[in-house]
Order: sequence, then structure tokens, then C-alpha cells
Amino acid sequence: LLHRPQAVGDCQLVAGLYLDEDQPVSLAADLRQRGHDVVHAYDWGNHGVPDAEHLRIATADSRILVTYNRRDFAALHRLWLALNSWEVMARRHAGILAPWGYVQAEPWAELLDNFLASDSGAVMENRMWEWRRQQREWLRAD
Repeated sequence: LLHRPQAVGDCQLVAGLYLDEDQPVSLAADLRQRGHDVVHAYDWGNHGVPDAEHLRIATADSRILVTYNRRDFAALHRLWLALNSWEVMARRHAGILAPWGYVQAEPWAELLDNFLASDSGAVMENRMWEWRRQQREWLRAD
């Protein structure tokens, strides 16, 4: 299932992102225009794969996973942390970003870009952050 494009040039990009299949394809283009290295699940032919496989694929390529599926990925994140703490699995995921509810592509791209440029966005490894629309802020999910 995993198809990876070849690297192009020596471009210094802001963040490597993997967009879950629930993300609009237009979000990938918007984030690329903002300087991010973005792969949509469809780019690699990953349509209809289980959530755990999306997280594995993103982790294997050191990409932050972006999803609307907050609830399922929060459960996977907690499991991942438990497996790390029990030393069953050493690999750490690159991070997960998800909103509470749906956010349209354009404001979502801006929210993601601003967060990734922040101090919190600089340290994503093994962390999950949620955008809370009501509070208009990012909160750690762990």
C-alpha cells in the first residue's frame, strides 16, 4: 500500500505531514504553498486502510499525521504511549493533529501552519494536539 515519491532537490521545508484520507485534497495543495512537505493518503494509494495503518505509514516516514478522526486517533495515541512505556515498542510517532469537529480546508491550513510555526509545534514527537474551536486554542491530548 505504501507508495513514496522520490525526494526533489535540497528544499528545506517546514514540516513533513501525512494527511489522513478524511482530509480534503485541497488542504495538501494549500499546505504545500505554505512550504510544508505534504503527502495525502491518496498520493500513496492508501485509500480504505485502517487508522492504525495510517499512523504506521506516517511514522515510518517521520510525518505528522493530520486527521479529522480525533476520537479514533486519540485511542491509538494512548495505546502507542502505553506500548512505549512498557518497552514493547521503541518507535515514537511524529505527532498527531486533529480538530474537535470539522474545519474547512482554508482556515484549517492556516491553523496548522501557525501551530507548526509555534513553540508547541516544534516538539511534536509522540504528542497529540487538538484544535478546540470553542476555546480557539490548541490543547495537548495526552
